[in-house]
Amino acid sequence: MKGMREADSTPGCKAESILNQLKTKYLGRTLTLLDQCTSTNDEARKLAIDGAPHGSLIITATQTGGRGRFGRHWASPRGGIWMTIIFRPPIAIPAESIPLTAALAVARSIHNDLQIDSQVGWPNDVVVHGFKLAGLIAESHQHGNSLEFILLGIGINTNFETRELGDVNLNAITLKTLTKRTVDNSGLICSILLELEELLSLAASDPGYVLGLLRKRTFSIGKKIRVLVGNRTIEGVLVDYKSMDTVLVECKDESVVVPAASAILVEYVY
Repeated sequence: MKGMREADSTPGCKAESILNQLKTKYLGRTLTLLDQCTSTNDEARKLAIDGAPHGSLIITATQTGGRGRFGRHWASPRGGIWMTIIFRPPIAIPAESIPLTAALAVARSIHNDLQIDSQVGWPNDVVVHGFKLAGLIAESHQHGNSLEFILLGIGINTNFETRELGDVNLNAITLKTLTKRTVDNSGLICSILLELEELLSLAASDPGYVLGLLRKRTFSIGKKIRVLVGNRTIEGVLVDYKSMDTVLVECKDESVVVPAASAILVEYVY
């Protein structure tokens, strides 16, 4: 089938179903489906080095070494959505803005498709009632001083029970737990890709508008957070987004602008 690199399909996620529902111009038009891998970012890196085009999508049924920011373990049971998108320059928006723009796309798609009040949790999560539903990770690869490609990993807890996440289930949730039914993974992936493509275009022409959309679907504004930046711990209230990459944290004695890329650890203080 045109645009498909592998003939395998993941449970609840079939190549024909994705390509038939896809309405994007470029995202997901080159598709790789795997049954298992260490992580989709690892596989995407190999494909990108081999010349995979801008917008290529890699999906797996399960990951043996899924990871979040700073190499933290990410549980990836069968039934979830585990995927990576390859972005190549020129990219219309700053690379640092891609993760949060994508998180907004995931949150909006879940809200629109499933009527679930999903929100963006800074710096790289999608949450429902404060419980983590999805996480994103972006890895940039340089060639000398030039950006060669960006790998955007997206993990969404969909068609499995929360208990299958093991030790992390105290602060996580799944769509199956929330909806009490099986979600169409292929349809949700297509919705996310279309939403992301449209948001990336909007962010290039009117970044303020997309920032406004983020403020409407944010979990984080008004929350007290503790952020580790280098050797410094910043604690205060996240009062606003300064951009799709940075937030303003109001501390006891000062206001601090914190880029998401600098936040090693973020905790919400209750």
